[in-house]
Amino acid sequence: RALEVEFYPRVRPGTYAFVGLGVSPGSAFYPGHRIAFDLYQSVGGGVEVSGGYRRLAFSGATSIYVGTVSKYLGSWMFTGKVFGVPGSGDSGSTSYHGGFRRYVRDDGLSYVGVTYSHGFSREEIRNVTDLETLDSDTVRIDIDQQFARRFRVFASGGTSWQQRIARQSLWQTSASGGVMVRF
Repeated sequence: RALEVEFYPRVRPGTYAFVGLGVSPGSAFYPGHRIAFDLYQSVGGGVEVSGGYRRLAFSGATSIYVGTVSKYLGSWMFTGKVFGVPGSGDSGSTSYHGGFRRYVRDDGLSYVGVTYSHGFSREEIRNVTDLETLDSDTVRIDIDQQFARRFRVFASGGTSWQQRIARQSLWQTSASGGVMVRF
């Protein structure tokens, strides 16, 4: 069991934030709580930069720092992202993510996208198995569509090759989807 909420508050023109909070009391699979924060800034020429922080509370706390650069070109968005987990030796890591989206409607929300990731995590770390991955290469396809004013439907599918601690490397394929309600 896990409960998560996410917000995208506007700070001022050209600046907005991402705030994510999650709890999972008594779970061995999900962190007891998860906090995420990013601050996004438009710097002109269709370029947006952001910096952020994640804190995951498993039996010990894990901190993750995030940096992103995105370029908007017409109906396209190209993004590069870096996740850094501080630590020495094997306890620290960095992962790199690059991808693009094609916005398919005039609502500014509906898109189809592809992402390639290399490094410690496939994407956003949300559970204890993501912390076990050493190195991975992942390709993912995302679809997010706005229906009516307050409802969005999303789906994601991907495949990744992953190294694991004291185990044989593996291929993992995943799919997810859901409905979002905007308030």
